[in-house]
Amino acid sequence: MITGSENLLQIAEMNKAFIAVFEKHGLGNYFKQENLNRIGRFTRLNTLLKTNHLDAESFIETLNQLQNETLQNAETHMTRQENLHFSAMLPCGLRNPFKEFTEKFIQNNPNSFTNFNYLIEGNVNHELSYYPLLDNIHNSDELPDIIMASDINNFFHEPFMKRFIHTGIFESYQANALNKYLEQVQYADPHQHFTMYTANMLVIVVDMERLGHRKAPTTWSDLLDPSFKNDIIMRGEDDFFCNAVMLPFYKDAGMDSIKTLAQNIKSGLHPAQMVKLANQPNTQGAAVYIMPWFFSQRINNKHIKIVWPNDGAIASPVFLLVKKDKINQHQHFLNFLLSQETGEMLENRFFPSTHPKVPNSSFPKMIKWLGWDFIYKYDIGKLKEDIRTEFMKEWDKK
Repeated sequence: MITGSENLLQIAEMNKAFIAVFEKHGLGNYFKQENLNRIGRFTRLNTLLKTNHLDAESFIETLNQLQNETLQNAETHMTRQENLHFSAMLPCGLRNPFKEFTEKFIQNNPNSFTNFNYLIEGNVNHELSYYPLLDNIHNSDELPDIIMASDINNFFHEPFMKRFIHTGIFESYQANALNKYLEQVQYADPHQHFTMYTANMLVIVVDMERLGHRKAPTTWSDLLDPSFKNDIIMRGEDDFFCNAVMLPFYKDAGMDSIKTLAQNIKSGLHPAQMVKLANQPNTQGAAVYIMPWFFSQRINNKHIKIVWPNDGAIASPVFLLVKKDKINQHQHFLNFLLSQETGEMLENRFFPSTHPKVPNSSFPKMIKWLGWDFIYKYDIGKLKEDIRTEFMKEWDKK
């Protein structure tokens, strides 16, 4: 009998006829095989239903009736709720090298990682699917022992903070003193809940040919100049735009800056699409792009100028959440994640390391970090929604 505590992969495997029920309620996307592989193992049915404001009792009753009608025994087909030890949702430029580096370490230490379950994915796969579910998770058993995630996402929202951060479920595991490069902006969590791992450094990329007679931006506030109206491309899609960019603008200049930015943004794209546009003449491009430092290094166009702003590249956080009662169990793996060798791999991929012995010499000095006072002061989820609403009001006027 289905209770709601099952994960989505279990539900899908229990009875293929169930998928039609989810599709009827607009939830069919969660049961596509690629999404089941990514989040199905650690997303519970009750969480999905609550997130989408569906009556769990009646929905589950419908599934149980269907199960009985097809003469299948749910008890026989259910497998044990999989305990995911480590999940990583990483910036696209880091996912593949990190996965390869981590899997090699696990394979070289088979005795230490027997039955160690892990999942390494790109952040873009979860930004609009898994992260919203976090607001409705109430039991820490639904969460992996170690979580690695990117950007200012739902892990910083009030529901998750109240249930799992402020209650001490997660404890910072910083095996070494933080690297001076990142610590110059007090990157470490002073409350010792989040373990800061690296940062996706966001910079300004200027097409000098498209710029014409306009002055090239040298600071983030320069992007609010009316001369850039409808001539900036940043990460986003549909009605979603990168929070790591939006929040610093709000912090520095309030909601008026968000409205102005909406007027200046031409479109929202994945960074790889921006690189493609910046590399060749076209009508879809823009004079200015906001993109990760990693992707900016892939542009090969003599008219392109990469600007590390005078007030610093925006540090979009990549962090770990480690369950306090699981630290001893996973200490070997945690030490690997925070090792000098891993840190050097990060720097080689244009991501700064927190390890004190990694020089981070390839990065210009200035960093723009949102700051822990800001993060702990605001209801980040509500603030993001307020910012999105004001942004889209201006955006829709175009």
